[in-house]
Amino acid sequence: MKSPALTLLLTALFSAVGHADPKDAGGLGIEHLPKDLKPPVGKAVSDADLKARQQNEKFGGFAKAGSEPKGWDLEKNSEFITFDGMVTLVPKGAIIHVPERYRANVVTELKGNIVLWTEFAARYRAVVAPFEVSLAEASGKEAIKPERLEAAQKSGVILIGTVGGNPISVHKKAPAAPATPPAATR
Repeated sequence: MKSPALTLLLTALFSAVGHADPKDAGGLGIEHLPKDLKPPVGKAVSDADLKARQQNEKFGGFAKAGSEPKGWDLEKNSEFITFDGMVTLVPKGAIIHVPERYRANVVTELKGNIVLWTEFAARYRAVVAPFEVSLAEASGKEAIKPERLEAAQKSGVILIGTVGGNPISVHKKAPAAPATPPAATR
């Protein structure tokens, strides 16, 4: 249990520290710097010096107009699905199956109100459905099991290859042909 005298002493001590004169508290102002301290830069660099240094280092400046490197084009690397004035984009190769009745909904241009894939898939569940694949199936290292794909195709919707719910390009690999027994030798 604390004594009232100790509490009063601590309060007076903290009050005295809090109201100390800033001049007496170290490091608060130019008057505390050493008198012989030199400025951080001995000589300022002029614009002419900077220009000469730039030319000596063979800096060509920034890219000229029209010489920008060709970048990755989102539209060229995407496929578009439209329905009821809304359009979403998925990576090329993400559309695994398109039923005949929805062929007109897979378009080549981005026209309409753009909607993110998650919102489009939730809003138009009767048109599109995610088809979860593994990374090995998406990369083409493993083939998608034909019976699984056939069952999904029977749903009658556009199937989009996804990993974790996000569209991904699926490199289709043909299912392995059944091994044929070697011809008997006579």
